[in-house]
Amino acid sequence: MKLGIVGNGMVVKSLLEALEEIPDVKVKALCVRRGSLSQGRMLADSYHIREIYTEYPVFLTRTDIDTVYIGIISSLHYEYARMALLAGKHVICEKPFTTEYDEAWELIRIAKKQKLFLWEACKIDSSKNFLAVKNNLGLVGAIRLVQCNFSKRSSRYDAYLEGKILPAFDPLLSGGCLYDVNMYNLHFVVALFGRPKWLRYAANLGFNGIDTSGVLTMGYDGFQAVCCGAKDSGSPGFGMIQGDEGCLRLEGPVSASRYAEFLRGEAREVLSEEGPDKALASEIREFCRQYSSGDYPACYDLLGQTLLVMELLVTARKDAGIVFGTDL
Repeated sequence: MKLGIVGNGMVVKSLLEALEEIPDVKVKALCVRRGSLSQGRMLADSYHIREIYTEYPVFLTRTDIDTVYIGIISSLHYEYARMALLAGKHVICEKPFTTEYDEAWELIRIAKKQKLFLWEACKIDSSKNFLAVKNNLGLVGAIRLVQCNFSKRSSRYDAYLEGKILPAFDPLLSGGCLYDVNMYNLHFVVALFGRPKWLRYAANLGFNGIDTSGVLTMGYDGFQAVCCGAKDSGSPGFGMIQGDEGCLRLEGPVSASRYAEFLRGEAREVLSEEGPDKALASEIREFCRQYSSGDYPACYDLLGQTLLVMELLVTARKDAGIVFGTDL
């Protein structure tokens, strides 16, 4: 895979660190905003990226790039992914995949028509710890309750409290808690149990109508799933599936857990261990496997999950009365 990277934030740095142990991926170029050129140059120098661009259409003309990774603000995901697909590039798009359901559907339509790979970088499905939970669901018996919590006080929250709205808290740029940290919890639940029968989102809304924290509740046959997320406060993250025979638990946020365990009374069994820094590498390896083997069915199956998550995100956002720029 010959990769071109768009963006220069923390998520891009995490990707580049993970790629250092994946020789099948060669990073050919970096594209950043003109105002971020100096930071982009430092990043390119640190990771030995020879070419850097500030014009995205020109970047897409490179014939030695077959795949584009998009790691920029959420509101631009659809536009940049669409341009890359129409330029004949495979695409890895950071979460949230898009802002609207219709945007996600359109990207998937283009990818299938062009016979291109299109992936949402969400990390969960390829995680060793997630797979341990998925493969051992039968241990808990009849499921009664699912709980997830991903709460981390944002480094941008103090600025928000002072009235300065950065992208992470800007509804015009698809910011907020639901589309950032809580969508990982949603992906986790949907990957295991599919479409819920009903959904409610109770959000704590800030002065500009953005959700700084919130609780997403979903109903399934015999149990409910409760997904908590916060950018205005912090707590230890976890994922937990309770049944009448025991409990499966992920230590840490479901997207970056440290281990998976099974609990029954006082007994405890560790099922899997994979540090948070390994989950991203596992995901990229799976993308490379699909790419090298031409496994489009596996890719498109994951896109079906992505499409459902986008549908539920939009439903939840509107249930809480959150208005994005795409609604105006």
